[in-house]
Amino acid sequence: MRLLPPALCHVRHLHQPHRRRLAAWLVLLPLVALLAGNAAAQLQPLTLASDPAVLAKAALGAERGTMVIGVLRNGKAAYGAAYNPEPPSTPRPLEPNSAEQPMFEIGSVTKVFTGLLLAQAVERGDLKLDDTVGKLSAGKVEGLSPAVAAVTLRQLATHTGCMPVMADGVGGGPALAEQFRTFDKPMFWAALARIKLTAAAAPCEGSYSNFGMALLGLLLAERYNTSWGELVRARITEPLGMNDTVIPLGDKASRMAPAFAGDRRQQLLDMQAYAPASALRSTAADMLTFSRAILAGANGPLGPAATRMLTPLARYEGAEIGYAVMVRGTEGARRTYYHAGVTEGYRTLWLLAPDTGEAMIMLSSNTRAPMQAVFLAIGKSRYPVPLVEVPVDAARLEDYKGEFRVSKTKSLSFTVRGAKLLVRETGRGYNALLPTGNDRFAVATIGAQFLFRRGEGNAVVGVTLSQGGSQLDARRVGVGEPVAAPQE
Repeated sequence: MRLLPPALCHVRHLHQPHRRRLAAWLVLLPLVALLAGNAAAQLQPLTLASDPAVLAKAALGAERGTMVIGVLRNGKAAYGAAYNPEPPSTPRPLEPNSAEQPMFEIGSVTKVFTGLLLAQAVERGDLKLDDTVGKLSAGKVEGLSPAVAAVTLRQLATHTGCMPVMADGVGGGPALAEQFRTFDKPMFWAALARIKLTAAAAPCEGSYSNFGMALLGLLLAERYNTSWGELVRARITEPLGMNDTVIPLGDKASRMAPAFAGDRRQQLLDMQAYAPASALRSTAADMLTFSRAILAGANGPLGPAATRMLTPLARYEGAEIGYAVMVRGTEGARRTYYHAGVTEGYRTLWLLAPDTGEAMIMLSSNTRAPMQAVFLAIGKSRYPVPLVEVPVDAARLEDYKGEFRVSKTKSLSFTVRGAKLLVRETGRGYNALLPTGNDRFAVATIGAQFLFRRGEGNAVVGVTLSQGGSQLDARRVGVGEPVAAPQE
């Protein structure tokens, strides 16, 4: 059984014949994710201080391909790798800045580079967060609707601009991959002229948009009369010496780790107009160089833009978002910054923990690698919840039975079985809850906590789900026995 709070990831079917659902193809992995209890339990000891080789083996699981994990700790980089099948001879240890490090598509981690470019532009005074699409696309696009023209750079960077996932109603499957591959700049501008927002006007509740992030990158490039790729090279990768972070591979093509989706080989994903959303290829060494520069803050090689890009700009999925960087934790407490991505044959996760000076990059050449379980374990270690059982009167458990709505399509349902309170997400099986205090319960294996809220007459009116530095609120919409769900 997996309980997944809604609005945490925009789920799309990547391959229509397969029922497996991915946490937002080319998007992100949630730090809040309630995964299968058994898998999570096995990964409880994993933290950012774990041996990268151990992390790599757990993150690749039984899937084919290559997994490389780089960890930055105490200013030093360490790497671990896992392979399936194992190479015939023991591979040499991965060295920092080595031309032998394998390369991977980093998918939507590319968006972090677009966010940094925006932070740099704002620091320079060249752009403002409240500059609009209409202002910056003037002379390039005709016939923009007033609602689209009014969308701001802030809203594009935080996925609050009511932009669709992709143009023309495309949400997943082969059509999504085809649009990534084929859309050039004229096609993109033409799509912008006919785009329909997901609401009457921005801002909206955070809703992930590859189209919106690509638009942000193209507007930045137009502002400087160059291409997005050239802007990344000139402003980020060349100054930092990230020679293996590129779009065109050139003579580096042989270093790309062979890509898989399960056991099926996949092709590389080349794109044009959507480049600011997902086009970069990189190595673990380069991504730790990037991480080191961000952790150095305003006094580092990126200057004040490094601090600016991590500044929260909006609420997003139970937490916050900065300049295209997901933020977990609260101000004054430890914060975690991250982004993740999935392409047709690669899966990536980038994470920063400035409070401890740590960073991690996870690079997989299999889109189905179970990296989210490792991510969950790390989130649990950084944001522990009380797990000491506090006895509760079984009769009082009846207070919590019913449905609690999180969004239009997702809810949490609670029921009582054998003097235990159980919870499930819409369409999933049940997980048993451990009572940990007054109106407090936890899923012990995965470090998730539920706090029920009471209102008039001391009746339970809502519940807050906390996990991994994020919180989701649900209001009670139904009382009594929920409809039974199949066990997984």
